[in-house]
Amino acid sequence: MSEAKKDVIRRYGFGSLLLFDKCFVPKKFSKWLASLVESKSGDLIVHGKVTSLTSKFMNLVLGIPVGGTPFPSNYAAGRAIVLSKIDKTSLPHVSFFAEKLAADDLTDEVVLIYFLVVALHCFLCPNSNLVPSPCYLGVFDDLEHISSFDWSGFVLHWLLDGVKSFNKGKKDGQKSFGTLGGCMFYLAVSYL
Repeated sequence: MSEAKKDVIRRYGFGSLLLFDKCFVPKKFSKWLASLVESKSGDLIVHGKVTSLTSKFMNLVLGIPVGGTPFPSNYAAGRAIVLSKIDKTSLPHVSFFAEKLAADDLTDEVVLIYFLVVALHCFLCPNSNLVPSPCYLGVFDDLEHISSFDWSGFVLHWLLDGVKSFNKGKKDGQKSFGTLGGCMFYLAVSYL
């Protein structure tokens, strides 16, 4: 990505995400960590030591905005904006956004949308689908104030929901527990 595009991302308040190049957390380690998260409290408990998973710590680890306005629960307007910017009627695979991010003739808003969709889908709020989740697209309804949303709280909530769902499947004795969704990098740093 060009420095000009990186400057756009920094201007909108998401420059910290540019620092995470390859943040691979082994699947086996992630699953083990997820099994140690207490679903009711959202604490990581290892050998009696309690580490609270909080949005403030999420902010310290990832540098994304904390506090502020909750993510919109009605994502239709944000989804419509994203679709209009990419000239599509349905959301394409995340690879579309990553490939288009390399183009030279993008407006600042489009650079931000492409980058954040990829960051949300691949790092902050991953799940098993190849198409970005519409659940986080509501923030794109107000690009001017996009950094005023509670990104840390949303990413933490996504992680805890993913861990809870994964652990429930494991507890219920399902052969396949499903996909473990959420920012495993944050969970690994919390453990370490």
